[in-house]
Amino acid sequence: MSWNESEILAARRAIFAAARDMLAGELSYIEGARKIIAAKVTSRLDQRDVNLLPFVGIESDTEALPLGDMRVHWQASAIEALQPKIAEMEAWARELGEPHCRKLVERFSSGEIEIENLAR
Repeated sequence: MSWNESEILAARRAIFAAARDMLAGELSYIEGARKIIAAKVTSRLDQRDVNLLPFVGIESDTEALPLGDMRVHWQASAIEALQPKIAEMEAWARELGEPHCRKLVERFSSGEIEIENLAR
């Protein structure tokens, strides 16, 4: 396996893990969208894939919200004030992203999108 192939497969596995974790309730849909977008280009999947594009919108519409590691740079009162907006946007992201997570997990699990070996 070439270094390039290894990088592509790692990015695809990151997308698969994010979609699976969002469905399992272990990762917020906003944070999951950010992980998917971070891996999208390296994965070498079609950038217009109908199951990836919704996550571009989620990431774009929520990029200013402090989640994950970003929260340490925010004052607690500012985060508290934003909490209703974060909850609203998370609900929206879940509604938009859940069917696409299901389809991505199905495609990765069936081998339609390869995550083990590109030569297959």
